Amino acid sequence: MSIDIDWLEKNVVKRALSSDERAALACVKVTTFTTGQAIITQGQPGGTLYLLRSGKASVEDNQNGNRMRLADVAEGDCFGALTFLNGEPTTAEVLAHQDCEVYSLDHDDFSTLMRDQQTMAYEIFTHILEHQTQVISNMRAELLPVLRKLKQKADSLPLFIKLLPVLFIITYVLAFFYISWKDFSY
Repeated sequence: MSIDIDWLEKNVVKRALSSDERAALACVKVTTFTTGQAIITQGQPGGTLYLLRSGKASVEDNQNGNRMRLADVAEGDCFGALTFLNGEPTTAEVLAHQDCEVYSLDHDDFSTLMRDQQTMAYEIFTHILEHQTQVISNMRAELLPVLRKLKQKADSLPLFIKLLPVLFIITYVLAFFYISWKDFSY
């Protein structure tokens, strides 16, 4: 199975590619995943960038058997960017929620693209940054109401509760000096 160059031109690089650039994209691998299948497993070696060509998936954390959905992945989204850049093991799992077609590019092949096709590599990197910026913006929009609510709750706490940590620290410091002074022998 080969990659859909027209789709990449429209959704990633946003321009027509030359024949040399098209040939250089032979390093991009195409994999299909069925519903429920893991695209990335938590802890697998990093160093690969993924781009969802079709389908839907989700990024999930699975710590101690407690699964938590962190983000949804839709057509055109890239994922695995952090571990692609730092080479560290993956920190989350990506599961297919529909049948998915995924393009993948490993770090070594991207390095070759950077050397041989700088403009296209720059455009791929720009796509990664644009996607990460959108993810951060979405997370901020989701967290802002929660943070506002927490601030309102903190503002409504009685003064005694707000001063309790300060009183604890003062008591702890005084007890430390008292014990130190008491044990000090002349």
